[in-house]
Amino acid sequence: MGASSTLPASGMARAGRGWREADLVLLGLIFSAVLALLARDGILSSGVTYSDETEHLRRTMIFARIWRGELGSDLIASAYGGGIWPPLYPALMGALEAATGLGVPGLRLVNVALVFSGFAFFTRSIDDLRLRLLSLVVPACFLVGTTTYFQIRPENLAILLVGLACHTLVRGHLFHSARPDPAPPLRYAALGAITGLTCLTHAVFALCAAYLSVLAFLDLRRRWMFVAAFLAVAGPYFVVQNSLHTGLVLFATTAEENLARNNNPYLNSHPRGVADDLLFAEMERRYAAGDRVAYPKPRVVPDNRYEQWLHDENKRRIFKAIALDEIRADPAGALQRLGERVVGLLSGDACLDDGRYGCLVSAGVDRAAYAVLVALGLVGMFAAGRTELRRPGALSFLALCGVLLIPMVLTQGLVRHFVIVLLIGAYGGLMRLGESGRARPAALGDGRPGA
Repeated sequence: MGASSTLPASGMARAGRGWREADLVLLGLIFSAVLALLARDGILSSGVTYSDETEHLRRTMIFARIWRGELGSDLIASAYGGGIWPPLYPALMGALEAATGLGVPGLRLVNVALVFSGFAFFTRSIDDLRLRLLSLVVPACFLVGTTTYFQIRPENLAILLVGLACHTLVRGHLFHSARPDPAPPLRYAALGAITGLTCLTHAVFALCAAYLSVLAFLDLRRRWMFVAAFLAVAGPYFVVQNSLHTGLVLFATTAEENLARNNNPYLNSHPRGVADDLLFAEMERRYAAGDRVAYPKPRVVPDNRYEQWLHDENKRRIFKAIALDEIRADPAGALQRLGERVVGLLSGDACLDDGRYGCLVSAGVDRAAYAVLVALGLVGMFAAGRTELRRPGALSFLALCGVLLIPMVLTQGLVRHFVIVLLIGAYGGLMRLGESGRARPAALGDGRPGA
């Protein structure tokens, strides 16, 4: 009797465990469908790159040569390219290219896999199975409504690392309260390392690292390993950056250029593409006319690269001067442009209708999917914020989104950056809803006789 009742129970347990993996199965089916659509459009077989994907591919191929043993100061300086982007993404892609010779189609498949893995970590951060299944709307809208996840771009690795960081935060109960904090220090070390890797992928996450560091200092005795691990991973590159460049540099050197692009005096009379060309021409004109500062050469800069380094440092200074002059001359216009950047982020990128980098389904479906993604992100931020207001000093997904938005709105509002904010908001809200769902039954159970 007892044995016969045990078998059905164990079978039901196995079925329950299998059902709890349904979200990953469905997530895999979504990505399989997207891969089929990308293959149909020739994207996974084309070697043609788009926009600054070309620059990311160039740096990837230089790192591939370095991994193959072609060491030299000129080659490393070419990969660094004036300090534009942090090194982790091109170094990783370059290692894969050196080992396998994937080429553009193979590297694009790797980028799709990075995004899929990031969504898997986001999804598995949610305890409630119903909320997990509901969360599949997020990757579906993301994949249809955006067009950079298959490109060779560091944002795709950033999605994986941010998903892994959120999974580590929630599953490890890290920064769950101001104090006391029962989480083991090694979990904070893991999160610190992941945060450091994220900053080495994209500089826009520097303020997120600063926010988490502030939370760590609230209970440093228990959370010191977060700070130690973050500094061990990201500290050396930060030190090298600031020994190479003038002024404080937070992992990348594009802030001044992006500030100038969005406070460009030529935007008042020219379309964006022409205005950008005129902006760069003005910067070069000023430099050629003698508007330069003879900064001393850092020891790590080779003698034969000094003139290029001096040009790049003055370029940052001139771009900053142009932007600040424009803001001072027309502060109302600067506020208007800031508002336009916010509207641009909310409305998304226009769907490109060139048969290769256009919409997977149609222009209307693409825009509708992006609109739903924006709505899910904003609603998630609101839902998370309602819960987090009762937990001062603990991690706030709303605050995390806020610090991410600051550099995006102040410098250059790019949708491919903003969608990461939407993902944190949407999944953060679902994670908080799942936590609330666990708390309510526990509270009811405590009140039952004999509980």
